[in-house]
Amino acid sequence: MQDRPTDPTLKLLLDALALAPDNAPLRMHVATAMEKAAQPRDALAHFERVAGDRALGDDANLGAARCALSLGDLERSLGFVNAVLASVPDHAMALLLRARVHERRSEHREARRDYERAVQLDPELADTKLWDALLPSRDEGAAGDGAAAATGPREGVSFADVGGLDEVKERIRMRIVLPFQKPELFAAFGKKGGGGMLFYGPPGCGKTFLARATAGECGAHFVSVGLHEVLDMWIGNSERQLHAIFEDARRRAPTVLFFDEVDALGMQRAKLVTGAMRGVITQFLAELDGFASRNEKVLVLGATNTPWDVDSAFRRPGRFSQVLFVPPPDRAGRSQILKLKLGDKPQGPMDFLRLAEVTEGWSGADLENLIDAAAEAAIGKSLASGKVEPITMPMLEAARARLRPSTREWFGTIRNHVQFANESGQYDEAADYMRRHNLM
Repeated sequence: MQDRPTDPTLKLLLDALALAPDNAPLRMHVATAMEKAAQPRDALAHFERVAGDRALGDDANLGAARCALSLGDLERSLGFVNAVLASVPDHAMALLLRARVHERRSEHREARRDYERAVQLDPELADTKLWDALLPSRDEGAAGDGAAAATGPREGVSFADVGGLDEVKERIRMRIVLPFQKPELFAAFGKKGGGGMLFYGPPGCGKTFLARATAGECGAHFVSVGLHEVLDMWIGNSERQLHAIFEDARRRAPTVLFFDEVDALGMQRAKLVTGAMRGVITQFLAELDGFASRNEKVLVLGATNTPWDVDSAFRRPGRFSQVLFVPPPDRAGRSQILKLKLGDKPQGPMDFLRLAEVTEGWSGADLENLIDAAAEAAIGKSLASGKVEPITMPMLEAARARLRPSTREWFGTIRNHVQFANESGQYDEAADYMRRHNLM
């Protein structure tokens, strides 16, 4: 071990550990603190002592792998991370860490495989710098690694994974997917693959998942952009970060950029109370305008629950010129969602068609809430009986009687916009849905 640390907090932790050397959570805390304090050798020793703990073993092995990697001990790092993957083969963070080890060992094909799987499991782990280091050379690509690998991981979700919404999927296929798949045909009619589309609809209806599936259908990378990745407290930084996101997307095309809650970045300028966001909105519009001339293989998708708050400038041709209403799941979609959400839970005989029939207008999030409520009833019964009791139809029926779909409030809000602010026809799809379901 190295000399005692000068950090008083770390010194107190070590003093406490000396009094309770078998306290695994405390030792794990010490190891993490040492790793943050740039003491990887000492941290590694503590992580190793916790590696055999049943509850903390995986996290300890990952910590040990990180420290060994920072010390340049690649074989040791690989051993630690493989120990995690032996028990949890789809551990996204472990796969990413193993990709980094493979990259240091110049095993780029293995690294790309692990990186692609890690990002597929958790898109938040995407690391542009690591992927740039893993791009194959021309000779390597010709040797058979595949053209698809040269541009990075692609989204693995497709329309087949989206329950129902057949009409919505068909419109997306015609407007977005086919121009990507058959560019020559669409070019003959002056159509290009790329541009922007805005999804709107009630919360919890799968707009994000639909965007991921669109990327999968296009064979494109999917990049979900959070507000925290754009907005910054320092003037000018938000604009620079937004520009960097778009530049990276163009470089790695084909790419689907997805902005959830896009109204937060594209709010009507008349509603702004300060001038801080005006620069961000202007930059956003400029980046959208750049698609037409700079890249035909980049698509930007936005999603919002409040389309009336989005500045009208975003809906001009070349920007979010295509606006698509994403309604609550239809009967087939509700049945599929219920089957999926109940799939890994103890359950009795189920009548999914009946459940789908009596949950008209419920969002995917509402259906998940329904199952959670029924699961609580099953847990209560299990505690009373002393054995695992399954979720039953009566439990789901009882929960459904207590709950109400969250979409009603949203449709109540949009009703005024449909009736009094729809001169451009932007809300025609929502209006048609509301008429068919007696919501007007």
